[in-house]
Amino acid sequence: MKIKINQNDFYKSINIVQKAVSSRTALPILSGILIEAKNNQLILTATDLELGIKTYSPCEVLEEGSIVVHARLIGDFVRKLPSNSTVYIDSTEKNNIEIKCLNSEITILGNSATEYPDNTFNNEGNTINIKTELLKNMIKLTYFAAAQENIRPIFTGCLIEIKNNICTFAALDGYRMAVKREPIEYDGEVSVVVPSKTLLEILRIIEENKGITKITISDSHISFNFDNTTIISNLLEGKFIDYEGILKDNYVSLLKINNTDFKNSIERASLLARDDKNNLIILDIKDNNMQINSASEYGNVEENISIEKEGENLKIGFNSKYMLDVLKVIENEKLTLSIVGKNNPCFLKEENSDSYIYMVLPVRIS
Repeated sequence: MKIKINQNDFYKSINIVQKAVSSRTALPILSGILIEAKNNQLILTATDLELGIKTYSPCEVLEEGSIVVHARLIGDFVRKLPSNSTVYIDSTEKNNIEIKCLNSEITILGNSATEYPDNTFNNEGNTINIKTELLKNMIKLTYFAAAQENIRPIFTGCLIEIKNNICTFAALDGYRMAVKREPIEYDGEVSVVVPSKTLLEILRIIEENKGITKITISDSHISFNFDNTTIISNLLEGKFIDYEGILKDNYVSLLKINNTDFKNSIERASLLARDDKNNLIILDIKDNNMQINSASEYGNVEENISIEKEGENLKIGFNSKYMLDVLKVIENEKLTLSIVGKNNPCFLKEENSDSYIYMVLPVRIS
């Protein structure tokens, strides 16, 4: 294999596929990146057998070939090369790879490409086309509510459901839940649970894009194809919770709040809340004022913001992290907070819209 490639293009591709490289694996070959050169394209592939990423870059192929190279070594070296320089790559019959750029040169011991799993990206099933920008927004508003670890692995994923031309993303971890709905042009029905880790990597890779992402769903896998990149992932097995049954509208207080004011006040209050195991902040709601309090052995914070309120005055506690996570991703400045009771779920929405609902459970306060 002999190629010439722009340093920026090469490093961008390495950075994309590195997200699927396993740091701890029983198969040493999976700590590497499969590099293939053909048809004036450089094809990079990485997988941990649960998540796989393949991406294509333009290059000048002088001699076709393939090799597997340690991901961290090649990534670190290429990252430190001068930006926009020309990189020369040459592999030998002994599975070594030589990389030259200006006055720099490195030789890395590689492995034969024949040892690398070759069926990772074979995924046939139902295909859905979705606007890439829409997909990115739906992931951004939901993935963080999935559990990081759970005795029920199904809750570490995000439900993707399509019914009656409406696509729904839903994620929950037992303390909060995020549900995002958008119309979509697809007549069939879909219900699958995708690991939140996969959706996070998609969010990191997708650039600002007006294009289309092709999603293919089989019995055991889901793949996302956009730009020059394909991401494939295992699906999680099991039955997702009936999220519709959690949604309530029998609130005792309905608040209209400015997003920026609310977020900034909670961020300041959370400086002390971090010392509490629940990151506790207390909202004291009276008439058209919300007082936000937190306290620790180091002191206390009091914030006041103006609100519009319908219903009862009340005092309620929350984990500040669970509030901040959602306030940082909602772009609408006008929000509504529906409180069912001081020990019952609270629902946050964008004003005059039901397309996004965030539910959070309160923390009991004395």
